[in-house]
Amino acid sequence: MTHTKFGRFGLALLSVLFPTLALADSAQGLWRTEPTDQGYLEVSIAPCQGGALCGTILRARDQAGREQPYPHTGRQMIWAMMPEGEGQWRDGRIWDPRNDRTFNSRMETRGDTLVVSGCVMGICQRQQWQRVD
Repeated sequence: MTHTKFGRFGLALLSVLFPTLALADSAQGLWRTEPTDQGYLEVSIAPCQGGALCGTILRARDQAGREQPYPHTGRQMIWAMMPEGEGQWRDGRIWDPRNDRTFNSRMETRGDTLVVSGCVMGICQRQQWQRVD
């Protein structure tokens, strides 16, 4: 009994001391999109209905990292991402604010990188987002 309690305590302590270990295969959290000439977006990914993950634009930043006014702050950008396996999600949708188009989408975590891809009519785009927290 004591061994079991110590084991749980040890795991809890590790998750406090090294929180990124607990999130290694999770896409939940705050992500920075690939930068453009204007800057980048920060997208918060969290669980939504039916066990899926959804992402909302939290803020926009310029290339120097300063927060900027952005008309799409608070808009959902990713929805209905269903888990496919360890660190992989599929059957979702992603909205691209650059061209106001929505694509079928997939995501995959690779450490602190989230590979996000979207395809429409056989044309695919892919970005690598970096974990902010």
